[in-house]
Amino acid sequence: MSLQKLRAEVDRIDRQLVSLFNRRIRLARRIGVIKARNGANIFDAHREKSLLLRLIARNRGPIETSELSAIYRVILKTSRRHQRKVRH
Repeated sequence: MSLQKLRAEVDRIDRQLVSLFNRRIRLARRIGVIKARNGANIFDAHREKSLLLRLIARNRGPIETSELSAIYRVILKTSRRHQRKVRH
């Protein structure tokens, strides 16, 4: 496959990722509303740890576990920030 075709495929995946990230944040905001209504904490260490462990278990590479964890830590931090926004 040519460089141009590979880059076009990467661009297509990136567009999908942006769409999925925004969809995830919209869901996180809805979760934040429910947490606020129920008086629940935004940060749930058990939930985040179990999510990371599930994702790591599914990872077949070539992305390293540390890299996948770092990406998801940013995603989770962003989700918490958006959940805080709907509380105020």
